Amino acid sequence: MAALHVNYRFVVDFCKRTSPGGRILDYGCGSGQIVRAGLAAGVDISGCETFYAGGHGVESAVQDLLGIRIFKMGNGTIPFPPESFDCVVNNQVFEHVEDLDFVLSEIRRVLKRDGVLLSMFPSEDVVREGHCGVPLHIGLPSIRDLDTTGSCWDDCSDLDITKKECRRDNGPGIFSIGSTTIALTGRDTQSWWPFNGIGLPVQAIEEEYIRFRRLPLFTPWMLRKLAGMVLKSVKVQLTAASAPAPIVSFRIAGDDLSQRQSQS
Repeated sequence: MAALHVNYRFVVDFCKRTSPGGRILDYGCGSGQIVRAGLAAGVDISGCETFYAGGHGVESAVQDLLGIRIFKMGNGTIPFPPESFDCVVNNQVFEHVEDLDFVLSEIRRVLKRDGVLLSMFPSEDVVREGHCGVPLHIGLPSIRDLDTTGSCWDDCSDLDITKKECRRDNGPGIFSIGSTTIALTGRDTQSWWPFNGIGLPVQAIEEEYIRFRRLPLFTPWMLRKLAGMVLKSVKVQLTAASAPAPIVSFRIAGDDLSQRQSQS
């Protein structure tokens, strides 16, 4: 596994440590690199992907696994019954989804009781966005002023960013809830209300990732600035007592920090 991207190696190692012998799902598995690496390491892993135009997943690259280990999603629905997996992982996926609430609800549906979710993606804090390679990408007004459909091509044309890249990247940590475009920020832990409110409370585990990469001089703050966040969630049972409707903070793209109320 030495030739694999370090993120892929970390994900496989995380699965083996966190859910030994368990059933794993790679949500947004792309061209199947993590699925193949997991299978080679003896992990019982499957993947799901939308294979949309401009996405990072190439359907032709997984033809040998399609319908066997890798499954195509329709309308964003994970094609598995409830409580199918001990662990769900996603690597650089959540910054692309348009409705994070729906995605998280689907992930929670297929997770078993006390199942684990690993999420790795860039936040608003990242200095250089990895997909487009544009420094301070989230700070560019043309990127921040996305319309409610997440289409940014008209605003990006003068940045020498290809149409394909614009379709596949709405900006680091940006997602939509209804008609509102949101940018996740690692500066305020209350920003994780989409996770917490749906019964997948977040624990930041950047230090674990740093140890895996043997980067003794790195700090979680540096990792978030230079790469992104590494988050672990454990599925909890929601009750009226344990899941009140909190007042939460989040940053709307191109706007000031706002206070909104969300219903769990």
